[in-house]
Amino acid sequence: MKTISKFLAVIIVMIIPFAVNAQEKSKANETVKFKTSIDCAACVNTIMTNLPQEKGIRDVKCDLATKEVTVTYQKEKNNPEEIKKSIEKLGYTAKVIPAENSQKK
Repeated sequence: MKTISKFLAVIIVMIIPFAVNAQEKSKANETVKFKTSIDCAACVNTIMTNLPQEKGIRDVKCDLATKEVTVTYQKEKNNPEEIKKSIEKLGYTAKVIPAENSQKK
């Protein structure tokens, strides 16, 4: 019985650093919104297919009605300027929407 208790204690002690590390990594994510020139489902498909291939990109959402692209990325691996360049390489315009403007909508 004591052996099982010791074994479980060791396993718990080994798991705790991984859980803490995972929480720290999730804090390193940032979200940025871009006003773009997307105007059809093919445009959305192009962005949704290619943008996640860029380094550090965690999530991409496109809103065709408002022509906005929301990108969640790892701030230590990417930044809004590089993401903007990636969208422009795909053939679309991209302008960062300041955070205070995107929260009012």
